[in-house]
Amino acid sequence: MAKMNLRVVPRFPVFHVPHDGWKFPPSLTESVCVPEEVLRDYHERMRDKDVKQLIPSVYRGGQMLCSFEVSRLLCDVERFTGPEEIMERYGMGFCYEKVYDGTVIRHVTEETRERTLRFYREHHRRMDELCERHSRILLFDMHSWWDDIVPRDFLRDGIPLPDLCIGVDERYTPPALTEAVQRRFSKAGLRTAVNYPYSGFFVPDCVLAGKSACDCIGIMLEFHRNAYLDKSGEPDPEKTEMIRRVIRQIMTDCVEL
Repeated sequence: MAKMNLRVVPRFPVFHVPHDGWKFPPSLTESVCVPEEVLRDYHERMRDKDVKQLIPSVYRGGQMLCSFEVSRLLCDVERFTGPEEIMERYGMGFCYEKVYDGTVIRHVTEETRERTLRFYREHHRRMDELCERHSRILLFDMHSWWDDIVPRDFLRDGIPLPDLCIGVDERYTPPALTEAVQRRFSKAGLRTAVNYPYSGFFVPDCVLAGKSACDCIGIMLEFHRNAYLDKSGEPDPEKTEMIRRVIRQIMTDCVEL
């Protein structure tokens, strides 16, 4: 909490869901070079399936939920657009050419990239606008993963993959937030790891560039699919409710950050 003009101003919660989009705009699918059923199959394998259900229901509406509706295979809004993006080496930058197993799914031209950037920039604009509307934000970057899609060179010998990858950025993730997430989910029975196999979390452009007065802190919660899906690949009611309950506890723990 912070005192502003003698008022106590809590952080505004924002849940970011960038990788469970379901739309395939014709302007972007023109570049696809595999049959539609193949593209849709990879989409199902690589999307962050049903992570919205892990968000407490009270936070799933209005400005507290910012999701991206386009399939990540056509536009990945969590990638950087310049040479600093490490996933470009895999053909999986903001404008995918390949998928996790190396299959080429698109023939990307400069026109393709420009079309993709229009969707990309609109999403980033929405996130920047949230920072202008709210002076203090607590951002949860919501994701999921499963073993097959993790690049081999992201793995560490002898270190097992966790149930929950906690992505932090020391510039924007207070140690108390990391500690609360680790403690609460470990107590709930999930194996956790910080910045493994993935790292960091989505930070709005205006905050990264120092162009906003918004005090934004955040963390990535990247769940292994087994942590919340049943054997048929659908959300497990008990597992999803447990995760929602823990997130509510974390928000209570961090009310004074």
